[in-house]
Amino acid sequence: MRKFSVVALVLVLVSCGKDDVSLTDVDATIIAWLDTMNVDSATADASGIYYYPIVENPGGTAIETESVVSIYYTLSDLNGNVIASHQRSDGDSLMLKQGVSAVYPVGLDLGLAFMREGETFNVIVPPSLGYEDLTSGAIDRTLISLIQVEVANVQNESSVFAQEATDISNYVISQNLNDTITNPVNSVVTFASGVAYKRLAKGFGPLAVNGETVILNYDAFFLDNAVFDSKTNFEFILGSNEPRPLVPGFEFGLTLMAPNERALILVPSSQGYRESALVIPSTIIADLIEDAIIPDYVLRVPPYSTIAFDIIRFD
Repeated sequence: MRKFSVVALVLVLVSCGKDDVSLTDVDATIIAWLDTMNVDSATADASGIYYYPIVENPGGTAIETESVVSIYYTLSDLNGNVIASHQRSDGDSLMLKQGVSAVYPVGLDLGLAFMREGETFNVIVPPSLGYEDLTSGAIDRTLISLIQVEVANVQNESSVFAQEATDISNYVISQNLNDTITNPVNSVVTFASGVAYKRLAKGFGPLAVNGETVILNYDAFFLDNAVFDSKTNFEFILGSNEPRPLVPGFEFGLTLMAPNERALILVPSSQGYRESALVIPSTIIADLIEDAIIPDYVLRVPPYSTIAFDIIRFD
């Protein structure tokens, strides 16, 4: 990581050989933009990103690898055309886990490593760390991205999981799930993993074991009751990842169900999709899934989402 004046950077780039022409062109464009914007100095990271502070907060919590970070952002090109934005007026901040390949574009993830809570930076991302591998055309693959990012909060993952435990407890209370007259059959059982299990209709027969084929219907939803997935006659082999892997909390809950039982399983993200992935902008998630850059669940489940499953087991 080096900090140069814009003039010094220009001199360095002029001295580059012909083998570096593509990199030089990108860097020269960035440096010319910095000069036009009267940015006296900027930090050029060895990765290829450039960054500089807009608002500094030296006393703020530093972002470390695996920190859970909440941000607001504006994505633009160097001409000032806004491509996407998520600000305080748009709702809650966006959560991500830094440094674990859970952020797209990767240049933003790299830039966050130099920030602290309460700071706002401009991060300039070359195409190679931006949208170069996006084939859909939704964003120009040669785009040099300007991402203005505000870090609203920095915390560790255990704090996030503790809040999710509180959210599950509050959901149980708000839905009267322990009232077995209003909501039979049994009260909620919460396990050490954080998974909570509510039997809604009693079944009969042996519990499912690994290697056994299980058939069920389910609705998957968030704690605001918004459904994000539903399946009927969903058939799979327990413990085998066939036909696809199941989230641990879902699979654990199934081991508690007898045939013809119905249950509600509340799953914290630690037993679900954990950090999932944050994609900026969210409108390209489907394109990235099609290009096999990110897993398909990212389209349905944001980072650190507590989820619930209403399941009926048939067999």
